[in-house]
This record gives sequence, C-alpha cells and structure tokens, in this order.
Amino acid sequence: MGYTDETISGHDTFSAKTVPAAPNPPDHRINIVLDGRYVIERKLGQGGFGTVYLASDNKVISRKIVVKVMHSEELANDWRKKKFRQELEALARIDHPSVIGVLDCGETLDGCPYIVMQYIDGVSLRSLLTPEGLPFGRVAHLIKQIGRALTAAHEAGILHRDLKPENIMVQTSEDEEYVKVIDFGVAKVRNSIIDTSTARDVAVGTIAYMSPEQLNAQPVVPASDIYALGIIAYEMLTGKRPLNPESSYQLLDMQRLGVRVKPSDLRTGLSANAEKIILRALSYNPEERYERARDFGDSLSSALLQDDEQTLLAPRKKSTELTLETAHVLFVDIVGYSTLDIDEQARQLKQLQSMVSATPECGSATDRNELIALPAGDGMALVFFNHPEATVRCAVELSRALKAEPQIRVRMGIHSGLVYRVADIKNNMNVAGGGINIAQRVMDCGDAGHILLTKRVADDLGQLARWSGYLHDLGPAKVKHDVVVHVFNLFSDEFGNGEVPLKFRQTETHPSRINAKIIIAAVVIVAVLGAAGLYLYSRQPALTPTSNNTPTSKAPPATVRQRSLTYWLTYQKMRNGKPDSELRQSAGNDIFGNNWRFQFNLTPGETGAMYLINVGPGKNHAQEYNILFPLPGVGQSDPNLEANKTFKTDWARFVDQTGVEQIWIIWSAQPIGELDEIFKHASLTSGVITNSNEIAKLQAYLKSSSSDVIHDKEKKQTFVKGTGDILVNLVELTHEAN
Repeated sequence: MGYTDETISGHDTFSAKTVPAAPNPPDHRINIVLDGRYVIERKLGQGGFGTVYLASDNKVISRKIVVKVMHSEELANDWRKKKFRQELEALARIDHPSVIGVLDCGETLDGCPYIVMQYIDGVSLRSLLTPEGLPFGRVAHLIKQIGRALTAAHEAGILHRDLKPENIMVQTSEDEEYVKVIDFGVAKVRNSIIDTSTARDVAVGTIAYMSPEQLNAQPVVPASDIYALGIIAYEMLTGKRPLNPESSYQLLDMQRLGVRVKPSDLRTGLSANAEKIILRALSYNPEERYERARDFGDSLSSALLQDDEQTLLAPRKKSTELTLETAHVLFVDIVGYSTLDIDEQARQLKQLQSMVSATPECGSATDRNELIALPAGDGMALVFFNHPEATVRCAVELSRALKAEPQIRVRMGIHSGLVYRVADIKNNMNVAGGGINIAQRVMDCGDAGHILLTKRVADDLGQLARWSGYLHDLGPAKVKHDVVVHVFNLFSDEFGNGEVPLKFRQTETHPSRINAKIIIAAVVIVAVLGAAGLYLYSRQPALTPTSNNTPTSKAPPATVRQRSLTYWLTYQKMRNGKPDSELRQSAGNDIFGNNWRFQFNLTPGETGAMYLINVGPGKNHAQEYNILFPLPGVGQSDPNLEANKTFKTDWARFVDQTGVEQIWIIWSAQPIGELDEIFKHASLTSGVITNSNEIAKLQAYLKSSSSDVIHDKEKKQTFVKGTGDILVNLVELTHEAN
C-alpha cells in the first residue's frame, strides 16, 4: 500500500494505489555469520538508527531470529551509538509476553553494534486494519493485551514514545491472536545506565500519533503513550484516525479543541461507554487521561464486550523499587514561631492548619488523592501531584485568608522537583527528595507575607497571562550547603508581600569578617569628611558614562535596587560541517570546539534596554567591536527587552582557530542614547564599530563592569547581579581544536 507513517494529512489510513518498490542495491551483510552463530538471511527493513535482518541461530537448531545492526555511517555519532545501546537496555528491563524479547548483542567485524531479538512470525497491526473497522470482539482482545504490555514497560521505567500500528505485531497460535510491542529505538529510559547527555526533551516519534506534550517537546509521561494507544483504538474501530491535520502545527490546534468526529459517528453500534473511554484517553491534558495503560485497555475491552466483570480493574502491583516523580511543593512556616509562648505556638499552628485545609485548592487535591501534607514543626509542607499550578493557587488562597489574621505571620516557598513517595515507620505516606528540600530553602529566603518561587516554577508560570504580571525576579541567592537558587517574588495588591526580602537587601560583605580597627577608622573618616562631602562629590570625575537618559542626583537613593539577569549557551558539536551531537546547554564556562555552532540566550530580571557586543580579532588581527543586539540594519533598532522573556541570538560558529570570544552585556533601566547612536552608525559598516571616538565611549561603559557572577553547574546557567541603573558583564567563551 502507498501509506507511510510520516503521512498525517487525510482521515484515511489506506490508499487504493500501490507504489511499486524501487530495486534495492545488494546488501553486503547477507549470508555473513555474526559471532559464529547468527547467519544473516535477508533484509526486513531499516530505520533511522539501523537495518533489521531475518537471521537464523545455528546453535539453537537454526531457529529464526531478528538482528538489528546499527548503520555504519552513524558510528562517528556518539549520541546515536548511546541511543542504540539504550534500546538494548530498554528491552532487557521488560519481561512481558506481549513485548518483544532481547536475546543477545554484539559487534560486527566492521565495528557496528547489533541486537539479537525474537522473531515474530506474524503481521503488523497496520496490515490488519480495515476501512470499516475491526469487529468489537477482536479489538477488545488486542487492546487489552497492548495496554498490559505498555504498563509493564512503564513499571520498568520505559516510555515507548513511538507507539503506532506498525510497531505492534500480531501473531496467531491455535486460532488465538497475540500481540508483541516492538521497536523501542526512541524509548525514554528512566535512570538509564547509559548517559546520552540530553539537555532537554525533544519531539521524537511519529507525528500522527504524538501526544500534545510530545508535539510541544515537553517531558513525556506514561499518559503520552496512552494518548497514542487511544488513537490506535479509534483507528481499529473506525478505520480512520481521530484528527485530520495538514501540518504538525494544525494538529496541535486540533488537539486543543478536542475530537470533533466522535467514534460513534463513524462506527454503528459503538456504545456510549466505549466512546467515553476512548475520548478520555485522547484528553489534551495528560492528568485527565488514564493513569495506567492497563486500566484503559481493560476498560475499553469490557465496554466492547459488555462484560461488567472486567470493569473491576486490577490493583497496582506493589513494587519494592522507589518511583521517582515530579511533585509541586508548597512549604509554609510561621515567622518568629520560636519566640512565641507555647500556648500561642499551639494556637497559631492549629489555626494555620485549619486555614490551609479550608482552601479550595487543598480540598479538591485531597478529594483527587493528589496531596500529601507533612508537618514541619513550625509549619507544613504540602506536596501536590499532577497539577503544576496547584501550589500557587493554594498559596494565593492562603495569603488572602491570612489578611484577616495579621497576628499569624507566615512565609511560603514553592518549587517543582523530583521526589520519592515513601512510607514512614508507621506506614504513613511520606515524601523524600530534593524537590521538597529546595522549596524549604526558597521559603527561608523570605520574610513574613512573602510567596517566593524558584526559577523553574516562575518559568512555567511566566508562560501564562494570568500569572506573568505578578512575577518579580529577585535574582540568585546562596542557601544552605552553598546551593544557589534563583528566586522570584509572587505578589499583587491582594496577596503576597511586595517588599524585597531582607536577604536580598544585604550586601555580600559581612561586617563580622572585617577588622574592627578598619570599621572604627572608617567611621572617623566619614565623620571628618561629612561637612566636605558635597564638595568632594561635586569634584569627583564620573566613574561611569552618562547619557541624557541617566538621572543625576546629589543624594544616594534610599534603597539599593538589586538588578539581575541570566544567560546560557545552546551549542552543538559539528564535524565536517554537519551536526555531530544533540543540542546541549552550557553556563558558558565550558571549553568549546572550533567550528561548533552556538546560540546565546539571555533573560533579564526586569524590563530594560539590552546591548550585546562581540569583541575579538578582526582584520590584521586588530581588536574589532561587532554589535550583536540591537541590529538597526535589519530593522531591529529597539533595545528594550521584557522582564523574564528569553532573548536568543542567531546561530553563530566559533572560528577555526583556538581563541576566546568576548561577549559584553550592557543592561540599562532606560535606553542609552549614546549607545543607540553608536549601534546605528555600526549598522552602516556591516555591524562593526569603526569610529575611534565611539570605541572610546563604548570602552568607558565596558570598564564600569562591577557585577557579581554565579555559575550554576546543575542548571547550566550563569546568574549576573549588581546594583545601579546599568549592569555590565563580560562573557568569555573559550574554544579550541577538538
């Protein structure tokens, strides 16, 4: 048939036309013997990673087996080699009759790794589908097996990510049909022993069967595979897929709107219960789908057979292995708790517990069994599952309620991170992991009334209009064990505390570490010079460049404003002009390779003007100043960037010679007219600043750099903070031959 799995246009998954196959060139692996036992007989097919062959095992009475050999041209790609090995790891973890089994592995004489798997004497589910749909009983029998196979994979920490009819084999034995789920080549393996160094999730799989979170390149979960299984179930019953897009972008829009053509519109006799089960599996939000693929398969099977006994779903299998999952943690404590009388401590704590329980968010999460509440001495930790906004909604509800109880001074910290659910000594459910610890560290940065968030939470909320206006960047802070966290303050006129926390108003210098004699001397000098201070101030030369937009004042401001920004690099290794790795992230302090390509990313903590300049050797090896942003020559003349919005430069490449690239960042609360003119003139000379007077003016700004820099190895980002209306920082990118 002319159908290909890359095709996403059209409801029909069948074509009346047959395209004749082009003759294949001879395969040099046919008839060779691997490891003295596996004889390659013929080619079955090939994919992005390798070629699949039918072979026989001479050591086990010539049984038929399947050998998957990695493409030789991929050997130079370290990431692809690791992914090939990870497929072997995925198959080795799963022990289920409906999942293809792995038998052996090895390497060919020319160095290509191979995997030996079971031979499935059957056909793909794709070949069995009919335009009018399969009989209800047949679908019930197959979908139940597929669901249980997927759950076995999920419990082993494996997410398939490319489930489709082509990857489900059906074999017949004694008039019974049995399924085998195959091709775990792009599977996601939890806690893999093979490091693929993936910086973030990317969209992999077959577009027509991708869940919304996969299309958005967001982290996949078991519910992502359940979405694909829902599409397959719809297709098995109707002969068509539920959505009919012309592009992946249109597909995502259609997924948001939901399934318009219900399966019962295309299949007479389909029960309302069966339709409801399928549509639930196709919900846009992962948390609204079934929790387990087995539950979906069993429920649909019973609905199709109208067998009520099957609706009693099997309980979860108890496992001794701890499951790592993402939780959303709200940490709450009473400020000054230890200074209260014992009676007052008990009264305030009891009142706080009652107020938390009374919040609508806490109540609904409890009803859904998605909340674990843990006592914490002077407060509590609320651990929410499945709903990222639950912590923030609960915090806002509690903050508003506390307006009526001003004597209870509460601060809150929020973080989303990885945790384990564990049972304590009394067999009560508890939570352990970094996710809960970071929430407490963030809370410790605040004062009474504050709702503080980590950058991870703020990044998620910043994408939602209902929250973005209430987020205020405080910058990075060192907490317990010298851990660096980037903190945001959430507040409005109705909730939270708009004051900058005391921790962020303090300077980096600690008086206790300064020699007492120096302090006394400083006090005396200030006292002596106090009367002459105005004269000295007016006679001092300017330490930083000024412009028409820079306010001047003879008196220092009452409070020092903390400024901050975050930057990082996205880079990719290159070999012979072609990508040689996946995209990776760096804080900028790594050593890169010559000719690698990179993109500079920057997020300011507040709205202001941004200027980026690259300084490096130009013609005749003389130092050259190139403007990177803004670029008036291409219509990009506005230097203003919004707070917490990430700016990305165009892709660039490191030159072929070892060296150091310098990128200067100048952030200003207001546009700097002097720099605007310099950048405007440079746009007329291919982006190079050539006027010596303008270079001198620019250098005056660059020399005023006085920012503090913190490299976060875990997040692979660099935080820059300082005070004043202008923030200047130098980024040095080292590259060498690799």
